[in-house]
Amino acid sequence: MGHTRIEQKVLRLLQEASLPNGMNFPAGTEFEIVMDVVYMQGFPVPPVTQATLYSWLVGNPKLFRDDTRAF
Repeated sequence: MGHTRIEQKVLRLLQEASLPNGMNFPAGTEFEIVMDVVYMQGFPVPPVTQATLYSWLVGNPKLFRDDTRAF
């Protein structure tokens, strides 16, 4: 993935979505990106799906609401 582009971001899916590889996500699914690593439910997604999910998340901003919170 090269250099770090996203240090921390939380994205919430606005509508149900499916990826061409068969992954399906219901509306409201939360994704977190930390240091360019994609997490779901607090766990990193498997390495084989990291690049696919990362590209989809950053390439489709209208599908997501930025839900990043500062504590």
